[in-house]
Amino acid sequence: MKYDDFSEASPGQLVPTVYGARAFVPTKLPPKIDLASVALRLADASGSIGELKGACRRLTNPYIIIRPLQRLEAQTSSAMEGTHTTANKLALAEAGVDSDRDPETREVTNYIHALQNAISSLDELPITHRTLKTAHETLLKDAGRERGEDKLPGEFKRNQNMIGGRTLETARFIPATPAATPDCISDLEAFINAERDPKLALIDLALAHYQFETIHPFADGNGRVGRMLISLMAVSKGLLDIPALFVSPALEGVKDEYIDRMYRVSAFGEWTEWLNFFLEAVSRTAQQTIGTIDRIIQLQDDYKARAAGASTSTNLLTAIDMLFEVPVLRPKNLVQRAGITDAAARGILSKLVELDILVEIDIYPKAWLAQELMSLSEPSR
Repeated sequence: MKYDDFSEASPGQLVPTVYGARAFVPTKLPPKIDLASVALRLADASGSIGELKGACRRLTNPYIIIRPLQRLEAQTSSAMEGTHTTANKLALAEAGVDSDRDPETREVTNYIHALQNAISSLDELPITHRTLKTAHETLLKDAGRERGEDKLPGEFKRNQNMIGGRTLETARFIPATPAATPDCISDLEAFINAERDPKLALIDLALAHYQFETIHPFADGNGRVGRMLISLMAVSKGLLDIPALFVSPALEGVKDEYIDRMYRVSAFGEWTEWLNFFLEAVSRTAQQTIGTIDRIIQLQDDYKARAAGASTSTNLLTAIDMLFEVPVLRPKNLVQRAGITDAAARGILSKLVELDILVEIDIYPKAWLAQELMSLSEPSR
């Protein structure tokens, strides 16, 4: 780490750690912010979030947008950390098909489960260190040693970690020491749950995300849990009624700048540059999500129109609704949801194939996939 980079404006301290290295321990939030310098981006981002909130309220069933967004977030956030899968594999794993054969897909599926559980916990509890630890434990569950299962799932780090390098000597950044981590997270928890100006909630998201990544409290999985925190805070702060803000797709294409902006906060105190970068990503994410909502609603209406023109069966419509939660169906899914026989379920699946809504996958056990719908959950390239 280039210790000389850390100026008097740096919002933290360099403290001794192992092997003669020094680690960066951030100062408590909030810092002093020049609001005038971020006012334009804040107004744009706040307006975009308001539009997204309105778009979400048009949905009769929020899950038709939440599930595809969660899949996309899980894919891109994991890809940023070198874990790759496809939307099709992910959907199959969610449906319980072929999930054990691909460790990377299992890991991304873990991300979805961690995110869903953390969001559900907000109904009962505020965001705390327990929220983060539980998410981390779920993320690394059954991941295997080579994929991080030995990285203390659900526990804070015990050894000094680093960012960007194989040794402390060559590391780009050395985050908070293990000894400082519990107090740093406790301070972050207090900030997240403090009564603050709701008009500055998006700034609070940016500050909290930076702080979490700078602490880097876990031995592995910090980036994914840190980006998950953004989605959780958007709901807990009342910015959105449902979890629909997932920034990883917007950040993936500018990953190097994203990392560099946070580093420059630590080294040079460049809060304005980081906040404007983050707020622009939020604006872009919100507008992209509104477009996705429009396309999903249009596709759902199209599917239902095709079904209505082919049959009066309500079970056909039930199957279509199910696709927008998990776009992979097996006969047993319809048997359980609609209370019909296996033969009737297979008849419905065949009808959906005739209507060009489903395609049969060559896999055992047999499954049917909504390929057109899946394309809405594929990361843009």
